[in-house]
Amino acid sequence: MLFSAIILSNTKSQSIFDMTLHCMESMIDAEKDNSTIKFEVLLIESNKQIHDSTYKFPDYVKVIIPSEDFNFHAFLNVGIKAASGDFVGLFNNDLIFQKNWFSEILKVKEKHPNVQSFCPVDYDSKFTPQSFFNGKPYVFGYKVRRHIVGWCIIAERKLFNKTGLLDERFSFFYADDDYSLMLQKHGKKHVIVANSEVSHLESKVSKELEKKKSAFFDDVEIPEKDIPKYIYTEQNRWMLERKKLLEGHIIFHKKWGSPKKVAIKSKIGRIFIAYGLGFLNKYFM
Repeated sequence: MLFSAIILSNTKSQSIFDMTLHCMESMIDAEKDNSTIKFEVLLIESNKQIHDSTYKFPDYVKVIIPSEDFNFHAFLNVGIKAASGDFVGLFNNDLIFQKNWFSEILKVKEKHPNVQSFCPVDYDSKFTPQSFFNGKPYVFGYKVRRHIVGWCIIAERKLFNKTGLLDERFSFFYADDDYSLMLQKHGKKHVIVANSEVSHLESKVSKELEKKKSAFFDDVEIPEKDIPKYIYTEQNRWMLERKKLLEGHIIFHKKWGSPKKVAIKSKIGRIFIAYGLGFLNKYFM
């Protein structure tokens, strides 16, 4: 069983290099007792000068440097297209993998052969405490941050033969939401696995992003005619200060419909999937 780990990084400091290396090492070391699992590590790197730097990754790491600027889905697609594994992991570089994280996912896969999308759990997250599972070994669902954690998605590679590659209009914000509806549209179940644990060191990455906050959130112009009227309500006006997020919001709802329509489509879609009628979703989602 070959697993292709697709890891996104922008190796501009020693701390980021160390974090990425620890991510890779913990991923492999956590499955060292399972000799049937082999790893292919694909690092999709934003630092276009990394080969001229002092940051040298182990020989087992294939470093790929896209020619374009960072785009979350586009960079993941580069990895998916380069991957050889039966499964692919869509990973941030700020992860620490716990023992048997992938073996536990394979146990669920054995019970549910048709399931092709999985997430581990981080019990330090407020969205998935131990009580979330209520004693169950896994939970099906599509809710972003609760069932689908975009920092660590595991999928069978052939899933993308059915759904197509990730939509590259989503450069960062609303990428997880789009993945969720993509699965529902194609009638594909997703599961979060209680005994597959991965820690997400989100705060460290946030500190790096904070230095670029102004450019990251504001470096985009949005025509006023494209901004939905409900954005100007008291509840939503905060999005006007985060232009990149607002851009993602607009792209998402132009693709899938208004927030109300998305909620209705998702509810009906989940019912169809639960009753084995998920193939109908492509006609109305």
